[in-house]
Amino acid sequence: MKTQTANTFSLQGSGFSNLQSHYRPDSRSKNHYAENMRRIRSIQRQSKQKENDTHQPVKALWKSEKYSSVTSKIKDDIQKEPAVPRPHSANFLRAHSRMGPPAIPVQNRPCSAEPPKEKLTIPVASSASDVKLTRHNFDFIKVNGIAARNSRMYKSPSLTNLDELKKKQDDELKRYKKGVVPHYLVNRKDQWKKDEEDRIANTPDPAMPPGHKVLPENERLQTLNLLKERERELMKLLSGLPLRMDTFRLRTEKQEIEAKLSEIDEGKKIFSKPKVFVRIDS
Repeated sequence: MKTQTANTFSLQGSGFSNLQSHYRPDSRSKNHYAENMRRIRSIQRQSKQKENDTHQPVKALWKSEKYSSVTSKIKDDIQKEPAVPRPHSANFLRAHSRMGPPAIPVQNRPCSAEPPKEKLTIPVASSASDVKLTRHNFDFIKVNGIAARNSRMYKSPSLTNLDELKKKQDDELKRYKKGVVPHYLVNRKDQWKKDEEDRIANTPDPAMPPGHKVLPENERLQTLNLLKERERELMKLLSGLPLRMDTFRLRTEKQEIEAKLSEIDEGKKIFSKPKVFVRIDS
């Protein structure tokens, strides 16, 4: 037992010595602190040397011998004693400096008489001390509580309401007749067509002589029908005359009927045209 214990202690001792040799600082390791100090001093010496080089005396500027005897005007101005600076208020404008000639002094108006107290709409300033302020003891917490209890609360729409609204919009979209032109567009199209027809009808014809107007189509057709009907009546009268024209009355009647037929023929030619111009009555 004693021999084992001694061997155990000897092993422990040898292990401890190995640990000491492992964690012993190496004498050959680099000293960073000293190295940094040396570097800082070197940088300081370099910056100082550079600063000394910049403070070298400046070389004098070249000056011609022709102007060596000429004195400098700037030097005289520099050697003069500076003038006393004016105060800041010296730049201010003087009173009435831009008003021209002095104005005539205006006399003070006499004070007007005070009106009677019955005619005053506002109390006199001297009566302010007599005013007594009344303080009402309101329970604002109670008043606010009643107002909050009676106020209407607006709730945000729930998801159920939003779903119902969306479903309603989808149903309306399905019921809508697709491909059908709305009534307001049809009415507008008809109105445009009517306006265009009125514009064309009211546009003056370049072939129309001055002082005339275009006879409406219905009046032209109506006049043409009247002429044709009158022509039939005259032809009936002409065919009813006897073949033998012995009397003066028969010859005169025949001539009148033929003259009227020629006038009707001329009228038919005029009113058979697509455009008829009539004189405007002045």
